[in-house]
Amino acid sequence: MNDLTELRDLFADKAHPTADRLAPARTALLAEARAKRRPRAAGLRRLMLAGGLVAAMAAGVIVVQTFKPAAPASAAEVLRLAAEAASATPWPEPRDDQYLHYERIAETRSENGVPNVGPRHITGEVWESVDGSRPELWWYKPSKSRPQNREYKKLLTRCPGRGGPAYADLRGWPTDQEQLRHKLAEHGKKMVLKKDIATQIWRAGTGILGSPMPPKLQAAIFKLAATLPGIETEELKDATGKSGIAVTRVDNLGPGGAISRESFIFDKTSYVLLGGQELVPGQGRELWSITRPQITDVLPAWSTSLKPGGCV
Repeated sequence: MNDLTELRDLFADKAHPTADRLAPARTALLAEARAKRRPRAAGLRRLMLAGGLVAAMAAGVIVVQTFKPAAPASAAEVLRLAAEAASATPWPEPRDDQYLHYERIAETRSENGVPNVGPRHITGEVWESVDGSRPELWWYKPSKSRPQNREYKKLLTRCPGRGGPAYADLRGWPTDQEQLRHKLAEHGKKMVLKKDIATQIWRAGTGILGSPMPPKLQAAIFKLAATLPGIETEELKDATGKSGIAVTRVDNLGPGGAISRESFIFDKTSYVLLGGQELVPGQGRELWSITRPQITDVLPAWSTSLKPGGCV
């Protein structure tokens, strides 16, 4: 009974648990579990005090709240798990003279009666030149939901000074967090005329993560995004209709300062990137998804009948 009395007195002046108070302890416990270390008694006590965990006494039984490792504690934790998933993915590094072949699905639809927006759905196959020196092939197909859409195939060259960096260019981007912060902020300045560095970094990330990139760089971007303010989690469906866990950043980039929401969507189990979403009042909702790329040496034989035209 003395032990129970001491335990009661220990937690008597501690605040009751809330989501905000529990999140730090939960994140620490998840990190401890992934590292496969046995927590020491003193260390566990510090975790409980720091996180505001309260032991409840009922009929002489001590009840301690537990957490499932599959349920992330915060948006930052989701991004850290996504970084781990990207780093663990086997990936043969392509040569500069090869192509990355993948499928990209995009969907646009109106929200709350927004006029002149969608709906449109595009399913496309892309053969992207690794170093950007050769024309890349885009094949757009009618979707099952809109079979009346026109199918077309194009060979497109990379426009000098426009568009995103080629895969080979991304190889040279830093993965060091501070250097990457400066690189993304510099790239983001071209996309948003705003002094907020966090917004520039997030916008740059959403811009380049829509195409294949080295897994180490993808992991580094997710780790950096986890440190940005204004991120939250929600459940969203990607452009294929698959439900995932999303990390969303809220900003006032919409028309007239309207609040916009830009999201990365991850698989709920593996935390592999599925796609993304942008929701802007007055402009509707845009969704995109990208499949894991395959490496190929040449374009399909039928592409020889196409003439290069336009640029990416």
